[in-house]
Amino acid sequence: MRLLKNRFSLLLLILIPILSLFIGFIFNEDLSTGGSKWDFNLTWTVVEKYSNLEFEDANEYTRHFPLHYFFLSFSHSIFNDQKLVRLFYLIFSFSLPIFLFLNLIKIYKFKEINLIIFSFSFLLIPLYRAEAIWANSHLTATIFFLIGNFFYLKSLEKNIFYFKLINLFFLALATYCLQTYVILYLYYLSKYFLNEKFRVFTSLFLFSCLLGIPGLYFIYLNPRTSNLTITQDFYYTFITNISIMFFFLCFLLCNLKTIKALKNEIFILKFWEILILFIVAGFVLINLDFNLLKSNLKGGGFFFKLSHFILKNNLIFIMSFLIGLFVSALIIKKEKKIFFIFLIMFLMALNFQIYQKYFEPLFLVMFCVLYKNFLLSNILNNLKNILSFYSLIVIYFIIAYINYLNNFSHKLVI
Repeated sequence: MRLLKNRFSLLLLILIPILSLFIGFIFNEDLSTGGSKWDFNLTWTVVEKYSNLEFEDANEYTRHFPLHYFFLSFSHSIFNDQKLVRLFYLIFSFSLPIFLFLNLIKIYKFKEINLIIFSFSFLLIPLYRAEAIWANSHLTATIFFLIGNFFYLKSLEKNIFYFKLINLFFLALATYCLQTYVILYLYYLSKYFLNEKFRVFTSLFLFSCLLGIPGLYFIYLNPRTSNLTITQDFYYTFITNISIMFFFLCFLLCNLKTIKALKNEIFILKFWEILILFIVAGFVLINLDFNLLKSNLKGGGFFFKLSHFILKNNLIFIMSFLIGLFVSALIIKKEKKIFFIFLIMFLMALNFQIYQKYFEPLFLVMFCVLYKNFLLSNILNNLKNILSFYSLIVIYFIIAYINYLNNFSHKLVI
């Protein structure tokens, strides 16, 4: 009876997020405080045009590549109903926890039930839910990335050439949903360059060139897709990115083993390493235009909003940057390869106005699947630690829902 009770409890941890997402769909939930719904309504005209085979004038509504809208237009041509298109996409969005699990099981040799519960906890991440309910291109790109990485892992298991082709194909699909995913595409291409024979890499490179040809046509149809917004103030972007990254790192630091490992790294820090951290932090803060933080900028992330909600200033936000910089340095010192996750994420979020949706759930997903690392190992090897991670996600969901009901973010005067 105890065994059955435990299994039933674990099953609820999977079923409740699934059920809650359908309930959120029925009530048009948008935990992005309106952003995902606004994006969907803005670009719905593109979906309608594509379903009628009209491919011009998309530049009036979006600067993204069109694959996501082609995908929605396909379902629209079948159902001819906006609500059913969104429901179709919601069901498609469940492929994220499924492929996250399939990736994890190839990287971490832990109990499958642990990996399943961890994967399905992502259904409670607020911006994942908003993007699933309102059919957002960010989520489509992340799902294609996960599928592509799955075949990359299969190519490592069995050195089969067509697995590598499928890997690049799905990464190209991710890029044709959102241009910034070209950074991830280049990452995998560089891995092949470093690890494959010249003949194999040449074939993969030529295949990549072939995959890039449609992009030229998409740019011709919508010139805005080539106008990627780059930050006008590097220091503001740097401090915001570190603050948002630290917010998501908090979910991965939810067990004593990880905290102890990072604590040990503190004691072996060299003087020159501490000096570099002080110089970087000081240089960024000295050059930061604090007038930007006083202006009514959108985005900024969780700690930015929290700072102005509680204190009506930037103190918590600045502290999150300083602590985040220090914790990130300790993590990289512990496992140097993790540096590339930070670098990829930073390059993918070089905008001037930084929104948390650029990182959520992508940043956590990259920590899960790009490298086997101590942060994930310390969570996945123990059901108690998975439940701690799950609990933090639930708390974040509750906070986001309270914010959604009371519209606190929009009431902030910055």
